[in-house]
Amino acid sequence: MIPATEAWHRACDGLGKGEGSPREDVDMGRMKTRTIQRFGTALLAVGLVPLLGGAEGGCGAAFSTSPAPDMSGEWDVAYDDTFEVQIEIGGAVYTETLGAAGGVVNITHEDQPLTFMVDCAREDVVCPSEVWPARVSFRQDDEMYPHRVWLQVPDQTCMGELVDADPAECGADTTNPECEQVCDGEIATSTREAFGTIDEPGESFRVLLGAGIATNGVNCVLVGGSVAEGPLTTSGTSEDGDWRVEEVRAGQVVTTYAGGCLWAGDPDMDAELEALVIGAKFEIATGYDATRP
Repeated sequence: MIPATEAWHRACDGLGKGEGSPREDVDMGRMKTRTIQRFGTALLAVGLVPLLGGAEGGCGAAFSTSPAPDMSGEWDVAYDDTFEVQIEIGGAVYTETLGAAGGVVNITHEDQPLTFMVDCAREDVVCPSEVWPARVSFRQDDEMYPHRVWLQVPDQTCMGELVDADPAECGADTTNPECEQVCDGEIATSTREAFGTIDEPGESFRVLLGAGIATNGVNCVLVGGSVAEGPLTTSGTSEDGDWRVEEVRAGQVVTTYAGGCLWAGDPDMDAELEALVIGAKFEIATGYDATRP
């Protein structure tokens, strides 16, 4: 599983929401309102440690002015046919492998049986293989910062109230590490244009997912650790002016939720158990390859 990169998210997230060079003329799509929408588009990415260092502002290659391989144009995406699930609850970690349609995950935590349901047909659950369409287009036209690649990503807006987080339920090792305001209500999801970054050596690419708001533990807001990334295969050289990304192999997309989003139990059955599940982190990951058509 991919480690959370909240520091990168905090440093770079504003650049994907209007700062930098977003286009004004893109079709942002039709806004949909549900108790947490499924996304039709999403992201891609890569570079773990390489993205975190060596550049201004803690935002890695986002501020690099060195040459980058050309990743612009259309890409065909093929996902793996399995999901890898990881559940972190009460300091313990549980893993499971599911088919591409999702399924039931049963665990026993401290002698307490718990059931989680990953149903990709649900309107309020975004499985990793749903966050990116089969064909997606990227642009790479920021002359000052050539490592930025622009694409459409999900944009979530709270349609209910934003309330202050309970200090006892946020902070380090929670799904709300910065104690951001919590959405208490429905979520509207549209799309926005944002950037991913190619790392400094031109070997990997990353886009972080997330709503920029915190979950109440029950609704299905994407939280920190939701990311798409992958290693880049390139041809040519920067010196010759023909440095080009040819494919992305063995990439990974991860969507992360609070445990209450996918819990199949009765929230009124046991208040202590409910609090434990709501504080859990549920990651769903799948691999993908991307090639030029």
